[in-house]
Amino acid sequence: MNDIKLKKIVTEAVALDREISEKQENLKALKILLIQEAGSRPEEQTSTDGGGASWTAEGLDGCIVRVNFPMPSLKSNIPGEGKLIEKLRETAGRFFTELFTQKPSYAPVPNFREQAEMLLNGSAKKLLKLVTTESSPRVSFETKEGA
Repeated sequence: MNDIKLKKIVTEAVALDREISEKQENLKALKILLIQEAGSRPEEQTSTDGGGASWTAEGLDGCIVRVNFPMPSLKSNIPGEGKLIEKLRETAGRFFTELFTQKPSYAPVPNFREQAEMLLNGSAKKLLKLVTTESSPRVSFETKEGA
């Protein structure tokens, strides 16, 4: 490859990289708008199997956007010492060992949400709040065939 051809390729690659970056920023801004719109329409959201919610909208050409609001994720590890474990022990009460397994740290048991609700009734909400972290909404697109 000669120098002129190399310079052309470099110039084209840099221009394309800039264009992609700009379009990614535009897409990020549009996704934020879609998440805000989906959040402002709770009556149009449907429950998902995982306990979250999903909202769908259609574009002019039949394309679809779906915004998913996942349920907050359970923490995978809980330190065996400190204020959090003390609060968890207090909130779960006598059911602590049925709701958590001990490793070098503690982790919620399988089907934790259901178990906590069954065992603790009204206290389950407080316990769940202590062991969950927020999940970010996700946006996905579907393109109509032939579009």
